[in-house]
This record gives sequence, C-alpha cells and structure tokens, in this order.
Amino acid sequence: MNIGEQTMNHPAWQPNLVWNWSSQETAPTNEEGTLVALLAGIAETGSVARVARDLGYSYRHVWGLIRTWEGRFQQPLVDMSRGKGSSLAPLGLHLVRLDARLKSRFAPALASAATEARRELATFFSATPSRLTLHASHDPLLARLPSSLRAQGIELNLHVLGSSDGLTSLAAGHCDLAGFHCPQGELAAPIWASYRNYLDPEKHVLIRFARRSQGLMVAASNPQQIGELGDLTRSGVRFVNRQAGSGTRLLFDLLLMERSIEPQKIAGYEVEEFTHAAVAAIIASGGADAGLGVSAAAERFGLRFIPLVYEDYYLACRRHLLERPALQTLLDTLASPDWQAKLKLEAGYEAIVGETVIECENAWGTDKKPRKLKGQAQ
Repeated sequence: MNIGEQTMNHPAWQPNLVWNWSSQETAPTNEEGTLVALLAGIAETGSVARVARDLGYSYRHVWGLIRTWEGRFQQPLVDMSRGKGSSLAPLGLHLVRLDARLKSRFAPALASAATEARRELATFFSATPSRLTLHASHDPLLARLPSSLRAQGIELNLHVLGSSDGLTSLAAGHCDLAGFHCPQGELAAPIWASYRNYLDPEKHVLIRFARRSQGLMVAASNPQQIGELGDLTRSGVRFVNRQAGSGTRLLFDLLLMERSIEPQKIAGYEVEEFTHAAVAAIIASGGADAGLGVSAAAERFGLRFIPLVYEDYYLACRRHLLERPALQTLLDTLASPDWQAKLKLEAGYEAIVGETVIECENAWGTDKKPRKLKGQAQ
C-alpha cells in the first residue's frame, strides 16, 4: 500500500542510519529528514521563506512537502498567523523535540563516525573541499553561520552538542571547532574549572564569537508572576530544564547553588529539552511556565525574558588551524558588516570588542603573564 494512502494513525517509526555522500553535508538525505529540518528551522526563525532560503529549497517545494505530510498524518504540522509568521502545531513541535533528543543522545558517536569515514576515504580523492566541522552548544545566532560561510565557499558542518560534549569532541580530534559558553563574573570560575579539562593552552586558542544574555523565559502574560529563581519553587510552577552536560544546565545548577535553592523543590527540574528554541516552544505552548534560555529564543516565541547573567560564547580550535584559509574565511565573516548586521538584529547579543582570537589563559585567568598570539602587536 502506498504510504500516501494510509491514515498514518499508527505510523511505524523506524529510525535508521543512512550514508550522505552529498557535498552539502548538512542536507538531509531522505524526505522525513528534510521535513524535520524544515520544521526545526521554522521553530527557530518563524519564517518559512527564510528556512527555504537557508536550506536551498524553493518556497513552493517547502510548503508542498509540509502539506504532503500533513495529509499523511491527517493533522497540521505548521500554523500560520497573519502578522505573526509561522509556528509549529503540536505534532510538528513534538517531532522536532523527539529529533533533538535522539540526536543529542547519539551525536558524539555519529560525529566520531563521520570523522572516521572522512579520514579513511580521503586518500581516494585528490581534492579536499574547504570544510570545517563544528560541534557546538546550541545558539540561535550560531545556527545562521553555515549559510553565511557557504556563500564564501566554505562548508561548515554543524553538530549541536552540549558544551562539555563539544569540547570533549575537540580534545579527541573529532571536530575542527567546539562551541561553548561561559558566564561573566564569579560564576565563571567553577565553569572554567570544568572546561579547562578539555583545553590545552599549548594546543588550543579561542575565538570570541559573541556576548549574550541568559535568563528566565516565561509566558508573556506571566500568570504565575515569576520574577526570580526563587519563584520556581512555588506550588503550581512548572519548569522545563536543559539536558545534563549542556552549558545552560551547568549555569542553572550554579545559579541554584549560589541562591541555596534545592533542585528537588523545582517541579520539572528533571524534564529536559535540548535547545533554547525547544524550551521556549514548550513554554509558549503552555507545557511549562518557565525555563532558562537566551533572550533571542524568548523573543522569537513571544515570551517575557527576565535577564540573569551575561555570558561569552567561544569557538575553540587547535592553534595550527589558524593557518588554514577556511578558518581565516570564518574570521573574516564574523568581522564583516553583513554578519555584524545579523548580530544586531538578534535580541540579547552584543558584538565582541577587542581581539577576536585570544589565548585560553587570557579567557579563564591565570597568574601567568598573558601571551600574545602570533601576528598580534606586542
């Protein structure tokens, strides 16, 4: 029986691993993968047209695919509101959440397998395309970087992992860059103490990507009258957390410790989502009252944002990578007027002032005299 003729009331979910030999590494290889990628983009941006452009599809093709699968499921995946853009219907949102959860669970192993495959097959090809592999903590602004680099002839293969998992992957040689974030102020010391286990000052340097704000995201009407972390322990307040190993989860636990708040007193502390967008979407749909996330995600989903900390987002890489043209293209892109304009349009972000590439020790602070990178003024 043709799948399009089935009611799909009881679909047979069969996750599978597939080879992707396309030059566009981030492109899904089957229809279901393409659909989920489109839905995730719509949740992130609220714009079908922008997602179609970023993924290289026509607007008509995207809507055709969505409508086809809505017919198969016999329920909507995307909701359209005049003047408010596009958002996901409950099933569409759940598909994206399920995809993010499973990808996060298997991402380190899959990323390692991809590196192994590229390494073993490289000897059979005379030319290697300009490519960078980035394993990074989720960030709405960072998600826009692959399309910007593609316009410059660089393929950025982005895998979303937690901050610690990304740094672990870098230390193991499974990626070129690792994306992670660290708060400013007193909370920085214990987080750097964790991250320093994966960074060798003799081998690695840091690229200062952006400064952003993190805080509580709550419904626009804020019916629970949440104004600070202590309010999360009140009866009836439902919280949605980030996954263990993510930088945001580490930050949240430190904030609770700083305020002597016991996690077990927060209803929903054990409920985990894997991106800022997923947390915001759950709150916007009424599934929770609050979650920790970035201002950009709160604005996208029409939530109220209560700022708690400013933090710096870094890209770590091996020192010798700075000599590669692809890495220089990335640095040039981050400094370009076009990228700076994108940064200013995202809520809660600030541009980096000063040197973009810095030594690890200059970020986490040591008693040693700060070193200058090769090429910097002495």
